[in-house]
Amino acid sequence: MTQTTPAACPRCGRTGGPQGAAFCPYCGAALPTPGLHTPSGARRLIDAAQAQTDPKKKFALLAQAQREYPDCLAVEEALLYLGRLHERDPRKLDFSVIKCYLLHVYLTPEDFDEATAQGMRSELVDGEQLRRCLALAPDEDAFLRRYFARLSAEFVRLFLRGSNRYMNGFFGIRLEGRAARNLAAPTARMLGNILRDARLPRRERGMLYEALYRAYLSEVGGDAQWLNPLLAQSGCPVPEGLGREAEP
Repeated sequence: MTQTTPAACPRCGRTGGPQGAAFCPYCGAALPTPGLHTPSGARRLIDAAQAQTDPKKKFALLAQAQREYPDCLAVEEALLYLGRLHERDPRKLDFSVIKCYLLHVYLTPEDFDEATAQGMRSELVDGEQLRRCLALAPDEDAFLRRYFARLSAEFVRLFLRGSNRYMNGFFGIRLEGRAARNLAAPTARMLGNILRDARLPRRERGMLYEALYRAYLSEVGGDAQWLNPLLAQSGCPVPEGLGREAEP
């Protein structure tokens, strides 16, 4: 089977990121979808949007790109990951406008009533913007893997490693060297909840499970020695070919 060379990042020009990555590991820019050409005008608007710190201005640029370049997957994908950030109210703290917040339904399911949980699940795997992307994607499965990989990576970074609740600390100082140990329990809880979620379609369930496991490994430098035993205790599998090299 021929291996494709990872595309160069359209912003920083660097290569070497993981195969199939949805965004550049060096500068964070969205990477081109393999097999699809993005018009240069659309790419300029996407890059301009990514450079913006104001979500409303970011959304305006992407909406312009959507009008000028209809049926462009790169534009629709950028809108997908923006989520509802442009709807945020600066006077109120509301993490739910962040797209990857949808995965919170697997971290703290007790915080959501059944209707809210079902809404989050539906948005995660059958949202309108996701459907637009899948309709344009040359390979639906490959796109879903990219999508779950990005959401999982952002969730682990923002809501697990970025949380004092899970990272702990001493007089406000986080013990970053203990990330693999500290994040193992919440990650194992999420993986177990994903695996047991019968309302999540089988294909999406498997993809999300593997994506979250990979995101944890990536965030903690590949150290699986704390997570794998917790998975074994709860009867959850280690994705094939992953997370064994760092075990004692």
